[in-house]
Amino acid sequence: MSSRSIIWSACFLLALALCAAWGQLPLLDSAPLLRVALFAALGLLSLPLCFLFPDANHRRSTMTLVIGAVLLRLVLLPAPVSDDVNRYLWEGRLTLAGENPFAAIADDPVRAPYRDDYWDAMNHRDQPTAYPPGIQWIMAATVAIAYHPFGMKMLALLGDFTSLWLILILLKKRAAPLRWAGFYAFNPITLIAFVAEAHFDSLMLAALLAMLLCDHLKRPSLTWLFLGLAIQIKLIAIVLALLLLTRRNLRGAWAILPILIIPTLPFLADIPLWWEGVTRFAGGGAFNSPLFSAMRLCGFSQDTARITGYGIFLIMSGIVFLKSQRGLPLTNAAAIVLGTLLICSPIVHFWYFAWLLPIAALRPSLALSTASITIAGYFLAWQTQHVQGWWGYGHHTAVLIWLLPVLAFLAQHRPWKILFHPHLRKPQQTEIPSSLSIIIPTLNAGTELASFIAHLRETSPAETQIILADGGSTDGSLATIRETIIHSPPGRGQQIAAGIVAATGDWLLIAHADTQPAVRWHDLLQQAILQHPQAAMLVLGQRFLPPSWPTLFIEALNELRVVFGGVAFGDQTMVIRRRALEQSGGFPAQPLMEDVEASMTLQAHGEIIYLGQEWQVSAKKWQGTFTRRFTLIIRLMLTYQLIRLRSRHRAQEYSQKLYAEYYNQR
Repeated sequence: MSSRSIIWSACFLLALALCAAWGQLPLLDSAPLLRVALFAALGLLSLPLCFLFPDANHRRSTMTLVIGAVLLRLVLLPAPVSDDVNRYLWEGRLTLAGENPFAAIADDPVRAPYRDDYWDAMNHRDQPTAYPPGIQWIMAATVAIAYHPFGMKMLALLGDFTSLWLILILLKKRAAPLRWAGFYAFNPITLIAFVAEAHFDSLMLAALLAMLLCDHLKRPSLTWLFLGLAIQIKLIAIVLALLLLTRRNLRGAWAILPILIIPTLPFLADIPLWWEGVTRFAGGGAFNSPLFSAMRLCGFSQDTARITGYGIFLIMSGIVFLKSQRGLPLTNAAAIVLGTLLICSPIVHFWYFAWLLPIAALRPSLALSTASITIAGYFLAWQTQHVQGWWGYGHHTAVLIWLLPVLAFLAQHRPWKILFHPHLRKPQQTEIPSSLSIIIPTLNAGTELASFIAHLRETSPAETQIILADGGSTDGSLATIRETIIHSPPGRGQQIAAGIVAATGDWLLIAHADTQPAVRWHDLLQQAILQHPQAAMLVLGQRFLPPSWPTLFIEALNELRVVFGGVAFGDQTMVIRRRALEQSGGFPAQPLMEDVEASMTLQAHGEIIYLGQEWQVSAKKWQGTFTRRFTLIIRLMLTYQLIRLRSRHRAQEYSQKLYAEYYNQR
């Protein structure tokens, strides 16, 4: 059993124990401080469960992930449901009995014949329902099968597993690592919100994911239909309607009308009362809001904070709409709109974060991974209730809960660049991946070089250009090589830059001589290039050979850095779009940190996409001096990035000194 499998299994068993502990808590408001600890621990564990997922073929990986997701959900089933489920059940019973749930509030005497235990436990009985007609019919169908909270759990699980299935389909079609479905499957937000508490937001997520899949397949009518279904489940999905008003999707807009109209017809006379319920919910109170809480702490009035939030959301939605017209992918646009909504909304319950988790599985988010830990503070609301007699907490607590996720979002996504930079996220013309040049920087590579080139030739088309950029080899490793050889001063950045000058491909694959390509790497790369027209660089990833506990740590850190930070190392095998490289000013011809510099400059000209098609890299350089080498690399990299904050030019000049220190001390 590999070190990766051992540590992943240990993390999974710990997560299973934490879920089992949550499932045994007797009441929703019991042990709030313990809930905070359990939730935060699950959030922390979700990172190794994704990044240290065992290597295996796709079918086995998928089975491992799905079985793990099922086991976590099974041990959570005994957990008490949210008090919202009482309304789900009671309104479902009304609809099933032929009553109009919008015609009167739950406290109205006309509802007296339907009062029962669920009515007694219901919250906000004095307010009209805010649930759309579509979900009323779904709740009625569920009640017809089982008038019990467990029935609603099964309904939430149906949406949950459908969402997971659709995520796996989308990941495969986008040539993304299937293990990223773990960002959804192992996340405490989905586990607690859907499995433990039975919120029906999982159904809305399933509909939105079906919408994204249909958009990916270029099926505009079905795209609109599934958006309509999401709106009928939860009205908030309507904020995404503007994003579908593009030339490609507009012709299918008619398909949303039947799904919006037909379920609503039996309730048509009392729709104004439903709308009153919606407006009361939207305008009533404030809780756990980042923007609202921050503004209130700064002395702004409640009305000013609320209006400011709505105004920012409308402006951002308009900007994203314009970007959508210019080619911003629907997945990216939906993530920005829903993320902005969470930031600007005056009320944010913890399960609202689940609206973004499927999109985070398609493109991992440091902000949501951080929020999956800090949102554990949400359960302090019950601690306040136990101690002070009221449910909730102050604006200071809300700001602390949101602070790290907001900073993480700004660090990873740099939204000011995404929205306003003239090149960033703009889809490029898709070139065929056969127009590929492979550049291999070499310096006394030994016998590994010939074996590596032979493998590349066996697994790539004959027209693939292979260039060796040699820094002065003296070991005879180039004697039998028949590929193009470019001579350059030593230093990988300088060698790679020299090799790129001679390259003719539209895509430039930069690989070290001590690597072994993944199986079917060329076919998978072709699929990835076609699926990511907005990419400036694709990163294949690395696995050390032979594997060990120390190198597993390096693999995880490197993957975290490129996925969340967009900065790759050269031994992760970078594949760069030539056009983006030319726009960025060319490959940095510096002896050290050329990979870091290239990543940072390319970020302004497209996305950095991690593919998880890991090539094996020799672990020889890490054997015997791991601690010394690790601390040296960390120190040099931090030094370089600190200097770069002052001046890119100065950092490139300083790389000469770093190069000398690196090769003298390693």
